[in-house]
This record gives sequence, structure tokens and C-alpha cells, in this order.
Amino acid sequence: MSEFINVLIAIDAETIVEQLGKNTDPDHPTAVPNSSNLIYMTTRHNQLDGSPGSELSVSASPTDIIRWRETTLSLNSSYTGILYRFNALGGGDLISTPVPRSVVLHEPLPDSGNPLNPGTQEVNSYYWECEVLKTGRVTYNFSFMILNRKGEKQGYYFWDPFINIRD
Repeated sequence: MSEFINVLIAIDAETIVEQLGKNTDPDHPTAVPNSSNLIYMTTRHNQLDGSPGSELSVSASPTDIIRWRETTLSLNSSYTGILYRFNALGGGDLISTPVPRSVVLHEPLPDSGNPLNPGTQEVNSYYWECEVLKTGRVTYNFSFMILNRKGEKQGYYFWDPFINIRD
């Protein structure tokens, strides 16, 4: 039976913009060094094969589905990060080509007058998804943009993580 492996990517957007500047060219994004601790990936504890960090080892089997979602440390209130390009550098045959998927979700919305009975709000969301085809090591880069709370683009960046897929 296939499993979903949800990878959460936390981006320190404020520090990236401050330290790396505002690159305005989406075709030539600025590299975020893996050693900088500005990007952090994790998944469920039972799917981790090692420790979370800027690189990630997961326990997965062929036909499992990997989904990447990103957020910023401000949970998108001050800055938002949006993944816009996946590029396999090695082991690309171990997974299907990741594609973005758009979904409409109904999220809880706290009600300050009735905190035990939250309402809901409809939100558009997305994630990147692929299927695991074989075990091994996939090296890749994800390009992402950072926007401020007004939706103004602050820059284009990328980082080169890897995922070890172990059955």
C-alpha cells in the first residue's frame, strides 16, 4: 500500500533577503548555501531515516508519494515563499518528475467569541508531488521566490538538497 510522505520546508525568508539580497531574475536565482541553516526540511518521525535539516533521508518504497510544501518562519504573515521550479541533478530516474498540484482546502478559523467552535475558511493551496519509482539518492534543486506581505517579489533563490530514499 502506498504512503504519502509530506515534506515540510521551512524557509527563513527574512534572513535570506537580508543576507543574499533581492535577485530579480527567476531564470538565474541566487543559491542559498546548504550550510547556512536558512532552509529546513522535515517529515513524520516514522518516515525519517536520520535527522531533519537542509538535507533529508526518508524511508519510502516504490509507489509511495512524496509531497513538498513550504512555509516561512513567519508562517507566511511577513514573507511568503513559493516553490516554482524543480530540477533533478542526479537520481532523477528514482522518482517521477515532480509537478505542482493546486487544491482548495477548508481550514479552521478560530472564533474569538466562541473559541471551542471554530469556523472554517476556504483557501487555495498547493504542493509539489512525485511518485517514488526506486530507492536510492536523489539530488535536486528547488527554485523559490520570496514575496512580502503585499505580494511584492523580494527575490528568486534556490538550494541543492538531496533525498535518500530507503525502503
